[in-house]
Amino acid sequence: MGTASVVTKCGTSKFAASSPRDRKRRAVLLAVCGAAIGAVNGLFGAGGGMLAVPVLTYAAALGEKKAHATAIAVILPLCLVSAAVYAAGGNFDYEVLAPTVLGVLAGGVAGAAALKKLAVPVLNFLFYGLMLFAGIRMMM
Repeated sequence: MGTASVVTKCGTSKFAASSPRDRKRRAVLLAVCGAAIGAVNGLFGAGGGMLAVPVLTYAAALGEKKAHATAIAVILPLCLVSAAVYAAGGNFDYEVLAPTVLGVLAGGVAGAAALKKLAVPVLNFLFYGLMLFAGIRMMM
C-alpha cells in the first residue's frame, strides 16, 4: 500500500494524501469491511466497534485515537438501524431502556474524556486486553 498505509506520529491519516487510485482501493476495502462490521453488529447486537477500530487503524491509516473516535461515529447509525429492526421484530425490552441508556451515556462521556488523556500504548493495552478477555469469556 506504499506510504499511504503509514500512520504519522501525530495520529493523522495519510488517506487523503494518497493517490486517487489508492484512495479508491481503500474506499472499496473500507466499504467491504464496513459491510462485515454491520453484519456482525446486526447479528450479535454489538461488536462492530471492536472490529471497526482495527479496520480504521490499518485500512484507513488512522491513528489509534482517531480510529477509536471514528468507530463510535460509524457505529452510531448502525446501532440505530439495528435497534429499529429489533424493535419492529418485537425483540426489544422497553422496561430496561431508560436506565441502561442513562448508564451508557454517563459511561460514554467518561470514556471519551479518558480517550483524550490516555497514552496510545495504554489505550492499545486496554482495548486489545478487553477483546482478548471477551473472546476467552465467550468460549467458556
